[in-house]
Amino acid sequence: MNHRPVPHSGHFNLSPTHSLIRVQLRFPSLFQPLCLRVSVALFFHTFRRTFFPLADTLSYDPQAARATMLKYLIHLWVLAIAGAIIASPARAAGPATQPALISLKLKNVTAKQALAALEKAVAIPIPLSPPDLLNKEGLPLLTLDLKGASFWSVVREIGLQTGLEPHMGADDPYPRFQLGLGNGRFWKSPQAVAGPLLVTATDISLSSVVELGRTKHEFQRDLTVNLIAYAEPSIRLLAVSPEVKLLLAQDDQGHSLMPPAETPVTPDDSEDSGRNSENGGVLYISTMSIALTCPENRGKLIARLKGKASMRIQTASQRVEWEDVLKARNVTKTAGAFPVIMKSLKKADIEYVLSVSLRRDKRSPDDWKNLHQSIFNGQMMLVDAKGRIVAARATENGGEYTPNKIEANLRFVREPGASDADAGEPYKLIWDAPTAAKEVSVEFELKDIPIP
Repeated sequence: MNHRPVPHSGHFNLSPTHSLIRVQLRFPSLFQPLCLRVSVALFFHTFRRTFFPLADTLSYDPQAARATMLKYLIHLWVLAIAGAIIASPARAAGPATQPALISLKLKNVTAKQALAALEKAVAIPIPLSPPDLLNKEGLPLLTLDLKGASFWSVVREIGLQTGLEPHMGADDPYPRFQLGLGNGRFWKSPQAVAGPLLVTATDISLSSVVELGRTKHEFQRDLTVNLIAYAEPSIRLLAVSPEVKLLLAQDDQGHSLMPPAETPVTPDDSEDSGRNSENGGVLYISTMSIALTCPENRGKLIARLKGKASMRIQTASQRVEWEDVLKARNVTKTAGAFPVIMKSLKKADIEYVLSVSLRRDKRSPDDWKNLHQSIFNGQMMLVDAKGRIVAARATENGGEYTPNKIEANLRFVREPGASDADAGEPYKLIWDAPTAAKEVSVEFELKDIPIP
């Protein structure tokens, strides 16, 4: 788990714009040897049927023999192609379009072995905090028997048995996905898996206002439920809307907690649909909130809270690379139809600061928005001359972001668990620049949230 390969664009197939994410099973790799044997058997069966009739035909009719040979050679060619397709590992032609389901059957294994199996299943590294966490004694053995489970369902099961949970450093303004030992509260909070998101309720507040009148007072009570959505780390998420479309809110007494019809904001129709808040580099964690009404005779729990979250996900990309980056100056490359200028990469103590520039000109608003969001959220990486990861991402570090130009400063640092410990100085800058993206919505439902 120490080797950190250069990440690719992810493993998610996306449904049409504003539709729900659906799940698709990959071709299981355990069937590949069987398929190969079947293909070989069919090949030799066809060869036997070709050779012996052909030997008889040659003795009396050479023209018929040539026709027979051509027919069976075509059969052999088709079988060879089919066998190669069936027996080869499933690959995505570019970014995949739906989340793959995970099947793991493990008995009495260590947490290190379980996470290694998960890394292999999803083809991404699982960073730890601290990086040597699994070398310590004390974590219990675990058993997993999961079939067609989502990424977050697998992580949750591992966490319940070992105490591991998503970890955020107290001093990290730009959290990334990593696992650490927690206090046991994380997996007990109200939460739901929604496509590539794990939606968790963090707190709920009650506000009361009394408008005083001479003869009658008006009482208004409102609830606010704050949420955190954790994104599956292998997905190329460009933006998440902080707004939630509320579908259902009901307490344990059957009372509706839905606000008046004019109050909710529908992300699908909002002007800034799919755009995250103004915090660059935080797309692993997105904060959301839901406003509810609170009747006087309210129950003790929000029995059901159902909503829809919207996000923008990269579905296709073009890899753009700059070499010898510590020496290069004002080097222009093309990302899609956009010329991108890498002005410089400078080392500043333990950081590397990148200056990059691009112009929109007359290109489409959607294409510009995709590139804007990718740069703003630091979706670039640095590797050394041997391809080892120096920094797996960047964080926004000031600059100018306007509707028609970007003059960005991005900050790279080595991060334990994500950077290769043996990596040297940066040699190459890599950006999988988005060339297509889709707005996607996922529904979630939380239950039994206490009401203050």
